Amino acid sequence: MTSSISNPSPLALDAGNDPFVTIAIPTYNRASLVRECVRSALAQSYQAFEVLVSDNASTDETQEVLKEFHDRRLRVIKQESNIGLNPNWNACLEEARGEYIVFVSDDDIISPWLLDRCVALARREPQIPVVVALSDVHFVAELRTWHAPPNQKLGTGIWDGADILQEYLEERISAPMCTIVIKTESLRARGGFPVDFPFAGDTIAWASLLLGAKAGFVNEPCGMVRVHGTNETSRLALDTRVTFLQRVVDLIISTADSSIENIRKRRSLQSAAKRYFARYAFEALASHRKGGTEFTELLRMMWRWRGYFGHIRMSDAARMAKPFAIIMLPAGVTHWFRNSSRTKRVEIG
Repeated sequence: MTSSISNPSPLALDAGNDPFVTIAIPTYNRASLVRECVRSALAQSYQAFEVLVSDNASTDETQEVLKEFHDRRLRVIKQESNIGLNPNWNACLEEARGEYIVFVSDDDIISPWLLDRCVALARREPQIPVVVALSDVHFVAELRTWHAPPNQKLGTGIWDGADILQEYLEERISAPMCTIVIKTESLRARGGFPVDFPFAGDTIAWASLLLGAKAGFVNEPCGMVRVHGTNETSRLALDTRVTFLQRVVDLIISTADSSIENIRKRRSLQSAAKRYFARYAFEALASHRKGGTEFTELLRMMWRWRGYFGHIRMSDAARMAKPFAIIMLPAGVTHWFRNSSRTKRVEIG
């Protein structure tokens, strides 16, 4: 159950009463970050939007922070108890008034031009279910921001959704949820976010909408996602993340069978999906090796995923060189290297 909190204000805007886009911000105990997130949402140059915050029964100062804003475009709902991550995202979806919706995690920010760029494409092709824009990535611990490069194949415009998805799977498009604008009814028709997916459930939600449809693509960064140790997904066990990513990839592969008629295009996308998983799984194996897992156990894992590893190309070699070396080194060497690195960090600190 939810309770609503109104934000009375003299800044009443028709856009907030009849929005074309809902900027949904699911939040939980992020008072220190949600302020900047909401500010970035309200700073959009495009005006026909609302900001909907669903507070998942926070126990910190989240409510006090949200009360600082006096803007009729902002609506806040508060869950009476913590309903979980994906159900809170679905609560946003249920409450949204916009024809389109974009989900912005409470630790991310969006650029003022995000909605302008995405709505322009949605207006051009009113039936498209998704508009994907690029996003920068900020690594909090390293105080470093990676700026998303423009895609070399797709320019800003309307494309076959499968082409956009393939570029994403080839990791030539950086697009987290905060820069993906989705047609609200299309997402509702798909059942929203699967509650049984603790990892990559958001990817299922938008990736499945791309297959068999046209979609928009904005070839410039329109937001920034933060990567840090308190991300919800960073708390999940590595094996859990690998297991659910495999399920996502398998779903993409099976959906492509029924939605992409061109055999060559379908096989190319399915191969890209398998390589996407293979790269992730290979890095997971390296992490296990650094943790002391015996090589024979790693071989059993590799055999289980052999159908994916067979799709690795020479173009993946540079990224996979380091994890491959870690996997092949004797466990004693990786153990020494890990302890040596820790010692150096302590000495430097």
